[in-house]
Amino acid sequence: MEILKCEGVRKVYGSGSSQVTALDGIDLTVSKGEFAAIVGASGSGKSTLLHILGSVDKPTEGKVTVDGTDLSGLNQTQAAIFRRRKVGLVYQFYNLIPTLTVRKNILMPLTLDKKKPNQEYFEKVVSTLGIAERLEAMPNQLSGGQQQRVAIARALIYRPALLLADEPTGNLDQRNSREIMDMLKLSNRNLNQTVILITHDEKAALEAERILTIEDGRIIGDERRR
Repeated sequence: MEILKCEGVRKVYGSGSSQVTALDGIDLTVSKGEFAAIVGASGSGKSTLLHILGSVDKPTEGKVTVDGTDLSGLNQTQAAIFRRRKVGLVYQFYNLIPTLTVRKNILMPLTLDKKKPNQEYFEKVVSTLGIAERLEAMPNQLSGGQQQRVAIARALIYRPALLLADEPTGNLDQRNSREIMDMLKLSNRNLNQTVILITHDEKAALEAERILTIEDGRIIGDERRR
């Protein structure tokens, strides 16, 4: 089942002599349950692509469809709601709310919509990510790796169509980086979560089942590893 489709996506910044083409005709399809990595050097366009896939930004040309929704048709408010409900975003920096417990940080997307969590799914997420014993802790009581696990749990709580992870291990040491990659793989396997990892780290990318290479705003490689 197709969960993501990009058709002729271009993104141009500026105009005239200062014009920069960040994305130049991206065609991409991702199926539900895939774990794909998008790799490329700094300035290759991978972060721009992530922002467009996450409805944070809009393409200059082309079409992006996520779980049957054409993102180009969304206004700013609709895009924010769509992002909260359908796209889980995990960044290098955890962006946890320091005055809220782990439990409340995880449930924040549902709280904003005044929705109650599915308790069985909540328990499965926190158990899978190994943070079930830290739910009443505050973010400053956690290690960097634990905080990133909380950020992943928050991204998963709405059962999003896509989990987009932007350099999620970039702020962690080798041991915690290994653990976070294991957590992403677990969420992909145990929760059937579609995961797209954005990284410049080839070692991290090798954990994915599919590696897309982006250069100068174009996809130049698409390798299915298993």
